[in-house]
Amino acid sequence: MTTTHIEGVSPLPRHAPADRLAVARADDTTAALPVDVALISEMVSQVLEHRSGSPERSVCEGWHRWLGGHLALLAPIAVEQAPRWDDPKRTSLVAGTAAAVARSLAAGLPADREAAYVHVQEMARECRGLLGLVLDQPGAGR
Repeated sequence: MTTTHIEGVSPLPRHAPADRLAVARADDTTAALPVDVALISEMVSQVLEHRSGSPERSVCEGWHRWLGGHLALLAPIAVEQAPRWDDPKRTSLVAGTAAAVARSLAAGLPADREAAYVHVQEMARECRGLLGLVLDQPGAGR
């Protein structure tokens, strides 16, 4: 088992090296992308873990960097996949989510400690949602 260290945050256990996730593309081909589902899921769980009080801003800064990278990877994949569902509402929702993620990343981390914590929690929820969309394939269990 290896660990991933985020400055100011306890290391996340890693049980296996990053896998390449096969995702369906809009042109009905598949592509293997470097999406580490376990790492992203662990990061989201760590950020959303119940705790009393707000973590130090330096911890939120580390989470912000990691989540920002995950979101920057997942959002374009979800946008590209959305048309495969042949559902204009879903496509619009995914595009809106990707736009909101871009605005959030551009805005950066708030200076206030509590606001910074709320911000990274919102990022973690968006990350969890986008990861679910990327993993969800048309016809899978439907």
